[in-house]
Amino acid sequence: MNSQEIQQAEQIWNSLKIPIMIIAALAPFVIAFLVFRYNRIIKGLKEKQEKNQKLVEKRMEVYDRMGPKLNDIFCFYCYNGNWKELTPPEILNFKRELDKDINVSTPLYSKDIGEKYNDFMRLCFVSFSGWEHEEKIKSLYELRKEHNAEWNDDWIPFFDTNNVVEAVKVKERYDELIESFKKDLNSQ
Repeated sequence: MNSQEIQQAEQIWNSLKIPIMIIAALAPFVIAFLVFRYNRIIKGLKEKQEKNQKLVEKRMEVYDRMGPKLNDIFCFYCYNGNWKELTPPEILNFKRELDKDINVSTPLYSKDIGEKYNDFMRLCFVSFSGWEHEEKIKSLYELRKEHNAEWNDDWIPFFDTNNVVEAVKVKERYDELIESFKKDLNSQ
């Protein structure tokens, strides 16, 4: 290297000293900023995970209350499981309790749950028929009367035998509702 090249190299080096010192001085601040941002992101992710966990726990709690009653209504309509032990007043009471639960907890679930619930209940009950009209069970009562030792003929008006729905349709709507619950319980 000749002296001119050496001199030129020294000039370049001297001109780089200031930016190098600035970068060296800023490095801790950049690192501190990145660590701060990283910690905020991690904290946000943890908070989101905690909220999702609480939401799933609340959904499970609601389903734990609703699931057995929905199953009892399904069994009552399809003549399976414990249908012989269930009385019409119990079924109508389950419906009222479920209506309250679904109305209170709808914000916790997807829109699909409310729609599937209403579809299922419309098949099973005559509702919204006026202030003085009670809800009625869309089913026949003769077989229930035959198999329930505690049958009371005062229960006959609880039934609407003109709008009976096939058990296959009830099962389809029930399965769709339960599938929606599963989907919501597994999503976050």
